Amino acid sequence: MVEALGRRLQPDAMIVQEDRNLVMASGGMLDLDSHDGLDAAYLAIAEHRPLPLGRYLLLRSRGEEAYWTYQAVVHDLESNPTCRAGNVRRSLTSILKDSVKRGMTSLTVEPLGVWRKRGLTLEEMVEAIEASIFEVGVSLSSPLRLTLLLENMDLVEEVSHLFRSRLLCKASRSFRTVDGDAALVEVRKRGFRLHCRFVPGSLSGYAITCVGGPS
Repeated sequence: MVEALGRRLQPDAMIVQEDRNLVMASGGMLDLDSHDGLDAAYLAIAEHRPLPLGRYLLLRSRGEEAYWTYQAVVHDLESNPTCRAGNVRRSLTSILKDSVKRGMTSLTVEPLGVWRKRGLTLEEMVEAIEASIFEVGVSLSSPLRLTLLLENMDLVEEVSHLFRSRLLCKASRSFRTVDGDAALVEVRKRGFRLHCRFVPGSLSGYAITCVGGPS
């Protein structure tokens, strides 16, 4: 299940976007207007080597937190644009596969790659996330819910429209109604048949089920 929502849920893990130097999702905000803030930033960067793009880090839950945090390394703040769609796709695909191995069933994800108009466009972000979903969907053996966190309803509507439009463009077969009001679209991926169900007019996303192996 992939959803586009503006509210926070209680997931098994959260996926946040990160840059190669671990500055974006640091534990606290740096005050870059002060000398102390600048010194802290320089020291933090100097203490480790830049991480490879397209990878991820997994932080265990701390204190009363009931979830883990995946840091998707998708940005290079010294580049323009700061992110490439391929890095989002590789990182998110690896994260989803790892979460399944750990028995997780629900994850929330930030709009990976979208950052201050210097990263991906919404269209590029949707394309990268969709590619990861279909890549993992052909091998899922248990349900996995992925919820995309967005700032406001305008973004929810726009991103939901982009996901659905891309899904319909990919469809090899479509049906008007299946299981009551749930519309179904069939997509082929590497010979697998993926059934994608969604309710027309809603913003709740769609569910993907792999119904057959390679033909």
